[in-house]
This record gives sequence, C-alpha cells and structure tokens, in this order.
Amino acid sequence: MTVQEMQVPITTLSWNIERLTRVLGDLAKAGEAAKLFRRIRDAHGRLVTLVEDMLSLAKLQEGAFVVARRPTQLSEVVRKALRSIEGEALRRNVHLQRSADPRKIPLTLGDPERLTQVVGNLLSNAVKYTPRGGTVRVSLRQTQEIAPPTVVTRRRQEATASRYVLCSVEDTGIGIPKDEQQNVFQQFFRGRKAVATNEGGTGLGLFLVRTIIEQHEGAIWFTSREGYGTTFFFTVPIVNPYAGEASTNPRR
Repeated sequence: MTVQEMQVPITTLSWNIERLTRVLGDLAKAGEAAKLFRRIRDAHGRLVTLVEDMLSLAKLQEGAFVVARRPTQLSEVVRKALRSIEGEALRRNVHLQRSADPRKIPLTLGDPERLTQVVGNLLSNAVKYTPRGGTVRVSLRQTQEIAPPTVVTRRRQEATASRYVLCSVEDTGIGIPKDEQQNVFQQFFRGRKAVATNEGGTGLGLFLVRTIIEQHEGAIWFTSREGYGTTFFFTVPIVNPYAGEASTNPRR
C-alpha cells in the first residue's frame, strides 16, 4: 500500500470515530469510555501526522513539493493555526497567547496552506513539549533582516527582499539539549528528551518546515535552553507593492 492509498482508510477511520461518538452520546463522554475515546483520538492524530509527513516527503523527493505564493496575511494564518491547536492545548492545560496587531502586519508573499502547515507544526511541537500550566506564545512583527547576523542560513546570500515579517513561536517547555541542536532540522531526527516523553512523531516535521520556509525565500532558526523552553523564528518576504504582478507569482 502506498502512502497515498493509506489516506482512504484513515479518512474512513476518522469518520467512524465521530459517528460512534454520536451514536453513544453521553456514554462516550464519561468514565472508561471517555478514556478509551481519548486514546483512540490520540492514536488517530499521530497516524494522520505520520501519513501527511510521509506524503510530503514523497512529493519532495519527486520534485512535486512546491509552494504557490501569493499575497497572504500571516496574522490570519496564525489565527487559523491557533484555532486548530486549541483543543489539544486545553486538554494539556497549556496556555496559548498571540501577540500581533493585524493592522500593523503587511501582506507577505506566501502560500497560505504551506504557511499554515509551518505554524501548525511549530505550535504542535510547542504544546506537546510544554508541561502542564506552561505557555506557548506566537508573535509577529516586521523586520528588515532575513535573519540575525549570528544565524547561519543558506538564504542570506540569495536574499532579494528588503523587508520581512518575522514570526516567533515561544514555549516554556523542556528545551533542546545543546549537543542535539545542530540536528534539529535533519530528516527523521528526534531528540532523546522528545523520545522519552513518548510523544508520537516522525522526525520529519521540522525538516519539512525548513523546506517550506526556504521555498518562500525566507529563513528559519531557533534558540533553546534545556529545561526552560525553545523559541522558533522564521521570516517571509513582504509583498513589494511597486514590483507589479511579477512579485506575486510563484517562482517557476
């Protein structure tokens, strides 16, 4: 069975979980049944993530993993990504915060679906690896740099934009050990502390996130302190209102 073919039974499973929940009504919300449904949904969520990541990797290897860039409001992307993670954050007692005034955030040149994938992945990781009672904060602001001078990025020499929107996802979680930080964006890498938490994962999420941001002609990096938390940053070019139609078309 191919990765694509696996999407059909997963969709069927999702539909039947929700149908069974409705059929059982209140019985599905109490006692042992509630615990079982929670475990089933957790396992289903991990399976969906696994298949989506493997499908994205297959497309990347085939050269079919592309972004379709157009004027995009990144604050709206963040709003949608936060909404999708609200339930998980509530279940884990992790507080979500957003620091961004949409009126002060200009349009970026981006693919809304791919950028939602990026922010969603960063938020999901932050929530998973933040202890109960912790906080995850998303911020947006303008910047004139693709990345700080201290950050090594393959895009710095190729940068053509003069302004960017900088997005940061900050958590108060377990942090990343210093000796593992150079491996974070590698395929299939999972840190020992992440593995110890028994949270599901493919080790592909951050690799795909970096790929998407680099296809947007932006940069991604992070800072982390073990036991205190991690902050991921990425930049996406702002739409040039004077460049005409060429600036809003995806690169061929």
